[in-house]
Amino acid sequence: MENVLKENLDIFDITKFIMGFMVVGIHTLGRYGIYPLFRIAVPMFFMISSYLFFSRGGENVSHLKKFCIRNIRLYAFWFIILSPVFLIFEGYLEGNLIFNFFKLIIRFLFGSTFSASWFIIALIIGTSFIFALRKLNMDIHIILLLTFIIYMLCCLNSNYRNLFADNSAILLVNKIYPGTIYNGFPVSLFWIALGCYFSKRSQGYNKKKTLIGLIISFVLLLCEYSVVTIFQLTVDNDCYFMLIPTCYFLFDILLNFKWKSSSAKIFRKFSTIIYCVHGSIAVIVGELCIKGSNFVDSILKFLIVCILSLLIACLICLLEKIELFKWIKYSY
Repeated sequence: MENVLKENLDIFDITKFIMGFMVVGIHTLGRYGIYPLFRIAVPMFFMISSYLFFSRGGENVSHLKKFCIRNIRLYAFWFIILSPVFLIFEGYLEGNLIFNFFKLIIRFLFGSTFSASWFIIALIIGTSFIFALRKLNMDIHIILLLTFIIYMLCCLNSNYRNLFADNSAILLVNKIYPGTIYNGFPVSLFWIALGCYFSKRSQGYNKKKTLIGLIISFVLLLCEYSVVTIFQLTVDNDCYFMLIPTCYFLFDILLNFKWKSSSAKIFRKFSTIIYCVHGSIAVIVGELCIKGSNFVDSILKFLIVCILSLLIACLICLLEKIELFKWIKYSY
């Protein structure tokens, strides 16, 4: 497994870099986003992180501790840097400051403080949860089944919510959760479990069958998107059932794709920085420059956020070479 891991790190890095721009598209293009394609990005981020964690000693408590500390440090860095943006634009400095403080804590644990930050906390909580279940010797297939049930609730509360009455038990789950379950750690559990499954899987790889499986799954994902759109079942289009086989086959292909690049480390840094900073840039651009939501404004906003995010990533990579700014490495 270690040899396979070493051979495929580079393809993971370029994949995360490309999908980072898909996430930018989700937060800037609005209804003009390329759906459901863009929704592949976040599950793949979870799967890649999970696979790498469980392939590198994921049964070791000290490894989990390092993993959590690294991600908390990443969160803390951007929380401090981006705090002026979300504190001002989300009204934390207005009204009852004590109430806002507790609201901020709740959003830290169960949602987002700076834009899109929910992913980092969800990754920490989700990975710790799957790690604990594995420590209890729970079979990975049982874990997948249990976490699929939770993911099913996420799907029903996002793309299928209009199927249910407001007092439905299905929707009650999302109302009780102090945030949105499909933008919090519950949605991460299945994808992290699936990444763990791949790290333990031993069966061989059939390129032809996997490619056919990916094509069929993506076609069915497009069909699912069409159904929930035509029948107006969607409240938020975050979770699809057919994302599961689509991401499964796509990850299997990436895992067995032999690709090396001397720029992989740069891609790795850029993907993390772009993910962390793009949402706050989008908020500023939306508030100060582009207030419209028509096609031209949305495309322009997307391009501006992409360019500014890349420039910030380039600046960080330049500054970290200066002794005075060594601490900036915590940004990725």
